[in-house]
Amino acid sequence: MNVLATVGAGALITALATSLFSCVAATVGLRARRPGLTVLARRAWMTTAAFTSLAFGTLVIALLRDDFSLAYVASVSSREMETPMKWAALWSSQSGSLLYWTWVMSILMAVFAWVTLPRIPWGAPHATALGSGVLAAFIAALVFLASPFEVSRITPDDGIGLNPLLVDKGMLIHPPFLLGGLVSTSIPFVLGGAALLSARIDNAWLRSVRHWALLSWLVLSIGNFLGGWWAYSVLGWGGYWGWDPVENSAMLPLLPMTAFLHSMMVQERRGMLKLWNLALVAAAFGLAVFGTFNVRSGLVESVHSFAKSDVGSYFLVLLGIVVVLSIVLLVWRGPYLKPDHDFDSLLSRESGLIVNNYLLTAIALIVLGGTLFPVFSELFDNSRITVGPPFYNRVVGPLLIGLVVLAAIGTVLPWRQAAPGLLLRRFRTPVAVLVVSLVILGVLGMHDSFALAGTGSAIVLLYVTAREYFLGARGARRARGADPLSSFFGLFSRDRRRYGGYLVHIGFGVMAIAIIGSNVYQEQVRTTVAPGGSFEAGGRTLTYEGLRERTGTSNGVETEIVAPVEISKDGKQVGYLEPGRRLFKNFPQQPMGIVAMDSSLRDDLYVFVQGWDSNGVAEFHVFVNPLIIWLWIGGAIYVVGGLIAFAPVGVRAPEPVRLPSPAVQHS
Repeated sequence: MNVLATVGAGALITALATSLFSCVAATVGLRARRPGLTVLARRAWMTTAAFTSLAFGTLVIALLRDDFSLAYVASVSSREMETPMKWAALWSSQSGSLLYWTWVMSILMAVFAWVTLPRIPWGAPHATALGSGVLAAFIAALVFLASPFEVSRITPDDGIGLNPLLVDKGMLIHPPFLLGGLVSTSIPFVLGGAALLSARIDNAWLRSVRHWALLSWLVLSIGNFLGGWWAYSVLGWGGYWGWDPVENSAMLPLLPMTAFLHSMMVQERRGMLKLWNLALVAAAFGLAVFGTFNVRSGLVESVHSFAKSDVGSYFLVLLGIVVVLSIVLLVWRGPYLKPDHDFDSLLSRESGLIVNNYLLTAIALIVLGGTLFPVFSELFDNSRITVGPPFYNRVVGPLLIGLVVLAAIGTVLPWRQAAPGLLLRRFRTPVAVLVVSLVILGVLGMHDSFALAGTGSAIVLLYVTAREYFLGARGARRARGADPLSSFFGLFSRDRRRYGGYLVHIGFGVMAIAIIGSNVYQEQVRTTVAPGGSFEAGGRTLTYEGLRERTGTSNGVETEIVAPVEISKDGKQVGYLEPGRRLFKNFPQQPMGIVAMDSSLRDDLYVFVQGWDSNGVAEFHVFVNPLIIWLWIGGAIYVVGGLIAFAPVGVRAPEPVRLPSPAVQHS
């Protein structure tokens, strides 16, 4: 008997039983008006979290102890792997990633039950029943279809080890954040479902969901940023986003969640977009389930996807249930979802936020359509036509600029409506900044219309956002007599949501400039060089010294072959890089490239070795990527702003008022 397999599998079965009990108890408690059952159901979430934690901890122990009697451990780990990579093996394959997904979901549900459910007695039974059903669905996939605790028929002396593509420090942070972000969309979905089921569709559910939506958006954003950084640092193709189908699936839930964070402000202030907001949280969770299905179904080809299995079909059914349930609830409660007010003016902040939502939705539909296009082309034309980066860049690129423009305009526009004179005063300086920026950029040599429009718009966004900080700090200084620095930092404690959001916009503007610059003005050099030879790239001279071989140290690396390159400019050495290849013992046919970069505030010199011959003549692929470091700086500003906006303010959500029936509303 394998003790770890027995403990892990038993823990998952028990977790499934407790989550099903919670669902039934909450439902019966609601129908029989027995609040004690609802409380018991809520506490059962804690038990479920405890048993999923036991299962997760059991797999951790098996990996750290090199227990190759478990088939999962034998397939993803080996004795030579260092401890950090054994941790990374937890989520490196299908069943392990599902266990991590389920464990994080159970922890989030337990925190939700402890922190939020006691504050929403109007929706606690519905949220408990719905959340338990969602959690049970994912645990059931582990118990019946993809258990990581299956025992090997023959216990090997050593495991296979991680796929060479995954042997990188990025594996320790990118998947946990991304999977955690996808999982976190379940809480806003459960709260939205509870609001619909209980007919309590006013601003109270928004106050309850705000921090959960911010958490989901923030973790999803970090996961996608880390994915771009990892792809750029490891894969060797010179970019950070290749519009891979699985990359697209990871980004898709972020789009409706971003739209929701903007449109919920309109509902809070004006009582509008009630249907839209509930649809957005349902769409975010539905797209998270779609991503889970997409990665595990074998439907699309991707370096990120797992092997095809029955789990894919299971999640397709689950996705169908989520979509149908969401539509039924929205249609059922449609009469309650009418807006309290109409638009007062098209030139208002709420109008700008609506158009912002339309653009984000359009991007999501385009990316989803492009991701699924090869499937439909094969279905109808018997040929798989792949949609590549040129399509996405051409179609999504202008929409990205539109988002930048709307962010700038929305910052300037007032709520409801404004007199023409006020609008003229507010827009006069930003328009002047735009004109001056375009002239300066043109003088500096930027003549591409796309780059001019995008960069100019981003500069205006940075200006109008910085102006908001200046005006806010000046007002605080006049009111309180504080020094300028204290007045500025005091803005974040006074209104974290607003000024944290402005910081996110600044990060977004910086990233937009970096994305435009790195895509439009990227240079590439591909050349074959003999040892001692030189070539030019990005105003620098690169001299190839010849191949060198060194013994691998850990994680299954047998040998590293590097091609050292000396970088000089104007006759002076300015850098030294060692691109090359890693050869793995258990994967002799799958060498991994070693990317070498020389980074500065202006650009990255990105060097990759395509291969070499027996005489040491090497083929280099060099990219000169302008402004890349500003992409990571902008991302860091974006995340800091999100953290500030997420920081709790200690305000308790009040008890909402039940809405009158539709008949009473229209009488």
